[in-house]
Amino acid sequence: MLSLIPLIFHGRFYFQDDTENGAYGVWYHLGESLFQGKVPVLNPSVWSSGNYIAEGQWGTWNPLVMLFGLLAYVSPNAVVLTTALKVAMLVLAGVGTFVLARSYTLSPEWAFIAGIAVPLNGFTMYFDAPSWVTGALVWAIFPFFWAQLRQLMLGKRNPFWAFVTGYLIVTVGYVAGTVAIGFILLAVGIEALVRKAWWPAARIALTGISIGLVAVVVFLPGVLTAAVTTRGTTGIWNDDYMSIDFTSLLLAPIATAYPQLLSWWWSGTAATSPAAYIAWFLPAIAFVSWIKFKKLSSDLRDLFFFLAASAAFVLLPTTIGPLRYPARFMPYVALAAVLLVVVALARSRQPSISRGSLLFALGLVVLGSYLGWSQAPWRYFTIALCAALIVAGLVSMRWLLNHPEVASHKWNKFGLPAISLLAIGVLLATTATTVLQHRTTARSGLSIANQPEDVSTYKGVLEGVQNDVIVVGDPLDYPQDKATWEETLMANAWYLSDANVVNRYQLVGFSKLNELLCLRYLGGTCPELAEKLFDRRAETGLLLVDELHIDNVQILKRSFDKPQVAMASNNYVSRDEEVEIPAVPDGWHVATETDDTVLWSRDVPLGPAGGVTWTRPGTQLSEVSRDDTKVVLKVEDVPAEGGRAALSRLPWPGYSVEGAQFTNRPIGGYLLGLAIPADAKGKLITVSFEPPGWRIGIALWAVAVAGMLLWSLLTIRRRRSDGPMKPQPADDGSKQPAPAYEGIR
Repeated sequence: MLSLIPLIFHGRFYFQDDTENGAYGVWYHLGESLFQGKVPVLNPSVWSSGNYIAEGQWGTWNPLVMLFGLLAYVSPNAVVLTTALKVAMLVLAGVGTFVLARSYTLSPEWAFIAGIAVPLNGFTMYFDAPSWVTGALVWAIFPFFWAQLRQLMLGKRNPFWAFVTGYLIVTVGYVAGTVAIGFILLAVGIEALVRKAWWPAARIALTGISIGLVAVVVFLPGVLTAAVTTRGTTGIWNDDYMSIDFTSLLLAPIATAYPQLLSWWWSGTAATSPAAYIAWFLPAIAFVSWIKFKKLSSDLRDLFFFLAASAAFVLLPTTIGPLRYPARFMPYVALAAVLLVVVALARSRQPSISRGSLLFALGLVVLGSYLGWSQAPWRYFTIALCAALIVAGLVSMRWLLNHPEVASHKWNKFGLPAISLLAIGVLLATTATTVLQHRTTARSGLSIANQPEDVSTYKGVLEGVQNDVIVVGDPLDYPQDKATWEETLMANAWYLSDANVVNRYQLVGFSKLNELLCLRYLGGTCPELAEKLFDRRAETGLLLVDELHIDNVQILKRSFDKPQVAMASNNYVSRDEEVEIPAVPDGWHVATETDDTVLWSRDVPLGPAGGVTWTRPGTQLSEVSRDDTKVVLKVEDVPAEGGRAALSRLPWPGYSVEGAQFTNRPIGGYLLGLAIPADAKGKLITVSFEPPGWRIGIALWAVAVAGMLLWSLLTIRRRRSDGPMKPQPADDGSKQPAPAYEGIR
């Protein structure tokens, strides 16, 4: 399988960046929770990263992600499991593309060509597959959804299958996949309307509405929580960050060319991987007869619409409210572009491809190579070598398409038809370009932390430490190697440890707390936090560490020896001098110490966060019960003017209270505050959390699922009562066009 080629050059290719720092920890904790009979909703002790429903990508409603979680929890090796799952996703994408291509009346050989090319596009191979696994997953399922919609339009499928595939995409929680669903629903729906196929159009609309209702339960809590998070941005602007321009799209056939793409790397505007690559044979579009293609175009309206919408999305400004990084849509552009070229070649190519058409195709290769060289001149040799492979492939393709009989009988001892030889040739050429690509760009340009493969290594970090921990410093200041990860961890890798650590991945972090703790998106903090934790707070009179109910502080010594670089987006502190590690505070002791780290622990532990952390003088509360989403308190005493208290919880939208009221503003700027009536003595106060919009979302989810099941069952019953399907009237859009591919078979 071509998806295994990257592993030849880098064995951890599919375990990089957000996969090792984010997704794998999510899977592990989800699996652990499922084995305990619960689904993660809220974790007060994780603070800023503990609102799992608002983050939306925890697979709360997705059975596939839950399966990944169960597998991660029982698997002893993180890299092996992740690699297997991601290769399976790429294979799934290829099979889905094959199925989708067949719906355009292509022969299996032409569909095979599309299927092997699409999963190898540059953005998938160097961004989604190594790192952004949620993007890879939704994109892998998407071709099946598109194919099911087309079959639904033709009256050949029960709506259940389109709903199931759409459901699996939406409930991953990755916005780009949901946008793609919207685009293709519009595309196929418009196609049905143009054909005046009113009932098929209604079926597509009902399917889309059902999926939209499911999307509410996935995304509404995040939308209603966004105002207090680091994702609560508004407005439209363009800073060229993760944005591919039109010129870069011309690099699509060159597997070794780096486009202009500003991102997390520090190499100027050039990307560090072929992020704009789509497929080497795209210039073969020059072999198409435009007269034939014009006649064919009425069968491809949905494809045209989706390609145009996807390309427009890629070229959007870099930020539109919560939508960021339009380059994330490149895999959808690749899917549509490859389909268009393959369908055009199969069904409307020239009967005899002229030399002029070949020269035009080669001209496109030269143009792409020139633009690739001008963007990254130091890569001239690999670009030239790739161009030579493409030229050889296009020349061979033209000869084979022009001489199918010769190819079938004189040059083929196995007697294979010319179309089979073409498919084999494309496979060989694709293998060559893929090997060259990964030989010259072995890794993603995204970060590589080299976190452990062996799950037991994670479990040994801070083993036996009780109650909540905060890490002061940043693991990124250390070598990213085994020695580092035996002493500390980073981001969501802490979910694999038994220690309850605050410093997790900040996907939608709570803004006020992140600012207060100088908490960065991978969980690192600035060294100054070591002193700040023991500053007395003005409103409560408590130390910050007491407000947070932190019982352990791990100090990363190297962060104190290293000047920090100013990075506003990640809350780095700009300073040129080293910061000294403060003395062990009163009431604390050194639990363990090595050359690189030291762990302070309280002499008298407070216990984990989630309960009462402060009360105003005269207010006394006792805890009756507590879990992650609910606290029941008894008022033992309250002053005549009423009492006030703060819980060691963030004031996420979704909290409700009985027996008291919430304070007008968070106590200390970030703590959930209670205003207690003067007559509350002896009464109970119940504080509960339910994700905002949760009940509405669940109700709509139930309506969508139940309605679709009912509709599907009625469809099955009707078809059984009607007997074998009869041909539909031509004007209802269900008549599939006759196969138009010809010549080479």
